[in-house]
Amino acid sequence: MNPLTEPSIEDIAASLRAIRKQKGMTLKDVEIASNGRWKAVVIGSYERCDRALSLKKAINLAAFYQMPLDQLLGLENRESAPMNRKITLDLRRVRESSTTGNNFQFLATFTNLLCAKRRDWNGEVLSLRDTDLTTLALLLTLDESATLEWLNSEKLMLLKN
Repeated sequence: MNPLTEPSIEDIAASLRAIRKQKGMTLKDVEIASNGRWKAVVIGSYERCDRALSLKKAINLAAFYQMPLDQLLGLENRESAPMNRKITLDLRRVRESSTTGNNFQFLATFTNLLCAKRRDWNGEVLSLRDTDLTTLALLLTLDESATLEWLNSEKLMLLKN
């Protein structure tokens, strides 16, 4: 979807399906996890554009998936999304902070795994790719924007001028 155009019904339906799959849920899983509030056939029909999704139901579905409505519907401002942005973590700060809380421990473990996978042993900085940011956000149970804000507020990113 072009960030400057209105989304189509198909774009919204695709976003609904993508979110459900990101959550690792089948249609039946949604029905079970919601104690029958969301029937598998109904969610499937929203995802196929066979049924209209009211605003009230969209708000309730966003609450069920524990995410903002605009993100559920694929309406978030894509111009402000972190895609193709260079994000460099200061690994020294990550190590210094890794004993101060769960998010720091998750970050330290995640960066150690990335360095090992990439065989990047410089130990000073680490560039995050878009997919790395997405994974980190999932680990921290934040969206990507909130993850960037947290990294920035904790002075864990090296900023480029």
